[in-house]
Order: sequence, then C-alpha cells, then structure tokens
Amino acid sequence: MSLVVEQLSAAYGKTPVIKGIGFKVESGELIGLIGPNGSGKSALLKTLAGLIKPVSGQVLWQDENVHTMTARARAKTISWLDQNREVGWNLSVREVVALGRAPWRGALGRLSRADEAAIEQALELAQCQDLHARGFSELSGGEQARVLLARALAVDARLILADEPVAALDPAYQLMGLQILQAQTRRGKTVIVSLHNLALARQFCSRLLVMDKGQLVAGGPGKTALSDDILESVFGIRYRNGEMLNA
Repeated sequence: MSLVVEQLSAAYGKTPVIKGIGFKVESGELIGLIGPNGSGKSALLKTLAGLIKPVSGQVLWQDENVHTMTARARAKTISWLDQNREVGWNLSVREVVALGRAPWRGALGRLSRADEAAIEQALELAQCQDLHARGFSELSGGEQARVLLARALAVDARLILADEPVAALDPAYQLMGLQILQAQTRRGKTVIVSLHNLALARQFCSRLLVMDKGQLVAGGPGKTALSDDILESVFGIRYRNGEMLNA
C-alpha cells in the first residue's frame, strides 16, 4: 500500500499555502514533516486528509484519488489527528475513543462487537485503560493527547495523519506518543506526523520531509534531510561539524 502525492498545490482562499509538492510513502513508514511555523505543514496534512481541496495535483491512496472518495470511505481509510485537542461535549474517555468508530457504524449507529474490540484495543495501545470512565475535560493535557490518539487508533485506518500530536507536552508524553505511532508502522500502517522537535523527528521517523514557504525543500533520512545547509537556510541554525555556532 502506498500514498502518492503528485504536484500538489492548495490555497486558503486566494493565498497559496502549498506549491507543487510531490512524494511517495510506502506502508510501514513513519514520515516526519518538519519546517518552521507557516511553512505549510498543517495545510499539507489537511490536503492529504481530504479536508482541503487542492488547486492542482492529486493525492492517491492505493491508486484511488483521496478527494473523489466518499466522505465515509475516506474516513475509513484515513485517520486524522488534529492539533486542536478540544472536545465540544462533556464525554467520558471511552465515549471520545468510540467516536473513532463512527465511519464503521451501521444505520442505527450502534456499536458492534468489532467496534467494541477496536475501542478496547485502542485504549490499550494508547495506555488509556485506567482513564476510560473519567471525563475527558478532567484530564491533564498529556492524558487528553493520549485519549485523542486512542480515538485516531480506534478508526483502524491504514493511513494515519497527525498534526503536531506531541506539541506542548511534557517530554515523557512526547516520547510515549511517538512510540505509540511508531508501533503502528510495525502493524503495516503508514504514519505521517508534523513535528517541531528536530531531535525527536530524527529519532523516531524513518524519513523526514522538510518544508519551507509552502514547498518541499529536502527529504530523506534524518542526517540527509537535516544537513548543515538546510538547518541554516530553513531553520536559521548555524551548525558545523556537530557544533552549533549560533541560533
């Protein structure tokens, strides 16, 4: 299974946000999308998820155009984890995770045995079993992040797109979140995640895609993608022979 992005461009209104981006991702890969604020990472992920219609180009999953899928088919295929952690209703943790099964429910909206099993597995994978009866709004930021990750896992989609899933979390929760996503690739899932922490991106991601000003400017394994030239031109960090000169 593969994701193919061909000459993809998108805009917010009349303002271009991604420009002519192309790449391919195979199943079992954890791809880190990195770049400074405003580089287009979130816009790219939302376009891959089918939430933004491209101006040109296409996104193919197993040779099928993501943007011509029905909303239900797309929701089964792609699990989307937004950086916004707000939940609009007063729900328990289990109820929040159960929302991930919405694309699979029948006409009556009832949870099947398969749904219940997927929810239990997601709670276990995200280490949320002990939280299942608590109210989502009562949880810490790190706990909420784990619960929303569990909701994304409950979809059991082959492609997981996560926008800054570990931003503003304590180091332990950052490591936990990325370990959980990395474990999904060992189950044959494809994961693309945007990150600000370059050290974590290099540690956990099989490949990095570097964005700047809406364009893809570098890609490859961490050492290749984060060359001294890229660190300086994209991130403003002068780094030579393993030593930071200034930031």
